[in-house]
Amino acid sequence: MLDVLLRGWRTGVLTTRYPAIPEPAPVAFRGQVTLDPNRCGGNGECARVCPSAAIMVETSAAGAWTWELNDARCVFCGLCADVCPTGAIALSTEFELAVRDPADLVTRVRFAPMVGNREIEREA
Repeated sequence: MLDVLLRGWRTGVLTTRYPAIPEPAPVAFRGQVTLDPNRCGGNGECARVCPSAAIMVETSAAGAWTWELNDARCVFCGLCADVCPTGAIALSTEFELAVRDPADLVTRVRFAPMVGNREIEREA
């Protein structure tokens, strides 16, 4: 036990300065899921492969859809990014996800139906 203390005393501080100085994420780190809304087609394949049911895609009869991610459930496996046919989903290097309110971990994006290149707005 004394050897461990003496070795630490001789070598100096062995810890990092985090959080005062942010550390970069390691190579191939899988962090928070991000969605590019301009590329999302709403086919829902990401929700079907999610092992923790963190992603939900709901479609309406009018052709609109809602994409929802619950980071509290996400295990950051990357399966959603692998199966996304449009490449709209990616994994970032963001890992600081602590919040006081669990509702802050939910990301919800609503899409209106598209016709050609114009967005159609419909009232429910």
